[in-house]
Amino acid sequence: MLKRIKRYWNNITEGLLGYLIYALLGIVIAFGINYVLGNILNTSMPLVVVVSSSMSHSPNSYICGTYIQNYKNTFESYWLACNRTYEKFNITKAEFLNFPFKNGLEIGDVIIVKKSKEYKIGDIIVYQPENSKYSIIHRIVAINEDGTYQTKGDRNNAQFPYEKKIEATQIHGKAIFRIPLIGLPRAIINWVFGI
Repeated sequence: MLKRIKRYWNNITEGLLGYLIYALLGIVIAFGINYVLGNILNTSMPLVVVVSSSMSHSPNSYICGTYIQNYKNTFESYWLACNRTYEKFNITKAEFLNFPFKNGLEIGDVIIVKKSKEYKIGDIIVYQPENSKYSIIHRIVAINEDGTYQTKGDRNNAQFPYEKKIEATQIHGKAIFRIPLIGLPRAIINWVFGI
C-alpha cells in the first residue's frame, strides 16, 4: 500500500504538473505557518520582510543625512554619524546600546512580530500609517503625552510627518526576533516590480 502511494506521488509530481503541485504546496504551507504564528503572536503580520534601508546601519555614502567617506560597519561609526538625530529625543548612546536590535535591520531580514499591550522607546514596531497600504518598520523614539508614539528609521535624518502621532491601533506589533537575509528574494521582487 505504501509503495503504491509513493509511486502515485512520484508520477503526479514529475514534469510541469509536479512544479505546480510543489508551488501550490509551498503557498499552502507558507499561509499555514503565517496563520499559526499570527494566532500565537496575536498579530495579523507575524513575519515581515525588511524591504527598505531605513533601518540599516551598513556602510553607504549617506547615513542620518551625513556623507561619510570612511564609514565602518560598527556601532561607534553609526553613533558618530547619527547621535545628533537622537539628541532631540533625549536618547543617549548608553540608552541606544540597550535597545533591541541596536545594530538595526538590513534589507532582506525577516522579523518575527508580536503584538504587545504596551510599547517603549527603542522598540522596533511594524505599523500602518493612515491612508497607506504599506506597513512601516521603524524604531519608537518618543511617546507623546496622549499615549501616541513617534518613530524614526535608524538611518533616516528626520521623521516623516506620519511618524509623529502613531495610535496603538495602527501597530501590528514589535520585532522580537530577526532572521538575517532569508527574505532577500521578496525584497528583490519588491524592488524590481515597485511593489
